[in-house]
Amino acid sequence: MLAADNLEAALQRELMFSDVHVNQFWDPDRIFGQLLSQTLDLTISIAWDVYLLYPPDHPWNAELPPVPEFWMHQQNEDMSLYLEPARFKKYLQTLLERAAFHDSFMLLPTRSRKHCL
Repeated sequence: MLAADNLEAALQRELMFSDVHVNQFWDPDRIFGQLLSQTLDLTISIAWDVYLLYPPDHPWNAELPPVPEFWMHQQNEDMSLYLEPARFKKYLQTLLERAAFHDSFMLLPTRSRKHCL
C-alpha cells in the first residue's frame, strides 16, 4: 500500500500485466486485504505485497479468502515465505504444468485413463 494508491494508479499498473492467469482488482476500502490477513494469519492488519497461487479448481466459497496453495510476501512476517522471485516462479511453473497435465489427462478416453494410473 502506497500513499499514491488510487483507482487511476491501479489501472495503470494493470496495463503492465497481460496474462490470462493474472487478475488484478482495486479495493479502495482494503476489505480484501483485511480478510486475507486473517486467512494468512499475518501480524499486519491488511495484507499487501503478497503473491498468491491457487490451482484453477480451488474453491472460493467461504467467508474468508481460501488459503492459497502457495504464497510469498514482502513484509516483516514469516521469513521462510519472503518473496524469492526464482522460487515463486518455479512453484508457479509446477502449478501450471500440473494443471495442463490434469486438463490433458481429463481429455483421454476412459479406457486409456486406467493405463495412465
